[in-house]
Amino acid sequence: MLVPGALALAACTGEAEPAESPATPDPVIARALNDPLMVDPDLAYRNQAAAALSTGVDHALPVLSGNATMARRARDEMRLALLEDGSILDLPDMAEGEEGVSLAGIHNAEQMAITHGAPEDCAKQLRAGFIWAARLDDAASLMPFGHVRAAAGAEDANCSIRAVSYLTAAEGEDALLYHYNLARRAELDTDVFATPELALTGTSEDVRLAVNIREGNDAMRVVDLIYWKTPQ
Repeated sequence: MLVPGALALAACTGEAEPAESPATPDPVIARALNDPLMVDPDLAYRNQAAAALSTGVDHALPVLSGNATMARRARDEMRLALLEDGSILDLPDMAEGEEGVSLAGIHNAEQMAITHGAPEDCAKQLRAGFIWAARLDDAASLMPFGHVRAAAGAEDANCSIRAVSYLTAAEGEDALLYHYNLARRAELDTDVFATPELALTGTSEDVRLAVNIREGNDAMRVVDLIYWKTPQ
């Protein structure tokens, strides 16, 4: 194919320049240019009305919505994931008083962490980035089919902290059961609360875990998780 410049030259001279044979493309570059684009539905969400974390992101991806079928699937996958490493512990009786901590009115990772007792100097180091959701210890793993919508973290010699907000189609108590079992397997002293939100706290000498679960939009549950360790 002749480029426009070559056509113009031919018009002036009366002779057409032969087109050069295209060079063989680098296979890596060819894949990058020609392979289909992929999007990650785990990063899609409707809004942040119930979020403890908020970040500026593009809302172009599809809206996530749940239903009874998705709730059962999430529950089944959650139980299978837990059974791979042992039996599943039942939830203990949950406190009915206002002993838990609500995150419904908190809209940034720093305040979320401080509300759950994280050191303020460490919480101030939190930086947004979805990569932090992949850098969680087993005690704070996300549920199967969990859709991450915001994440923040920090890691240095003096501060190791993660804050993640994700959506699940699972019922709230199923999500709580999952995080309760992970916390117990990590040998954390664990408490669960029914109000003001479904919530869990887990502690050890050098670890603190907090999980809050509440109703979100479109039949989804919002799970906000904060996890930090005292550097050794």
